[in-house]
Amino acid sequence: MSGFAHAVAFLTRLPMPRRWLLGDHRTSPMWYPVVGALLGLLLVCFDWLVARWFPQMVRAVLDVGCLVYLTGGLHLDGLMDTADGFGANRDSERTRQIMKDPRVGAMGVLAGVLALLLKTATLYYLLQYHVWNGAFAWASSVMLARFAAVVAIFVFPYAQAQGLGSGLKESLTLRRMNAASFFTILPLIWWWEWEGIALLGIVFVLTWYLGKTAVRRLGGCTGDIYGALIEGAEIAALLFFTLGVKLA
Repeated sequence: MSGFAHAVAFLTRLPMPRRWLLGDHRTSPMWYPVVGALLGLLLVCFDWLVARWFPQMVRAVLDVGCLVYLTGGLHLDGLMDTADGFGANRDSERTRQIMKDPRVGAMGVLAGVLALLLKTATLYYLLQYHVWNGAFAWASSVMLARFAAVVAIFVFPYAQAQGLGSGLKESLTLRRMNAASFFTILPLIWWWEWEGIALLGIVFVLTWYLGKTAVRRLGGCTGDIYGALIEGAEIAALLFFTLGVKLA
């Protein structure tokens, strides 16, 4: 329970009882897909509520805004920092400094705006096509994106010898990684069948590309990289579902 509570507290703004947060936080990555599923469920419920009162475009904007609120913009901040750092095309040390700078540069702003626009546009299209499938595509993308971060933590080194990320990686054993995979892959394939398998492949490719780039540019992954990966995986999943609808 402690690992799950820490995952909820870290990835969302949802309140957790203090006594649940007394245990070791390093076991929390195993629960990231479950937290993603929880976020997805909340988003489906929120979408059902606003669908009765607002037109489709406003509804899509409200849905995206709800996710940003529930996550505190944590992953969006990581995406913007990563865009600033990698977009500057500097050496490893200077790239780290740029990513740690609390100020957001032009590349970060562009990445953040583009991410929000892509989510809103694809969600609008999916909700027009089929209300429930659109909502569950939204929820599935949120769950799968958190799993992508778990894969990156497990596969790629952390950029710093000391820090929060290094402890998470050391505690993410093969057994816990298998549990996270079970929590993600089983419901994804059960609901989407072959589309779920194809989507997993796309997200694995994205994870591998961003992870290898981080290792080459920074010597490993960082919290900002994980955030950028989550945002990128959500967008990739929504684009995949949109393309599937378009080609159907």
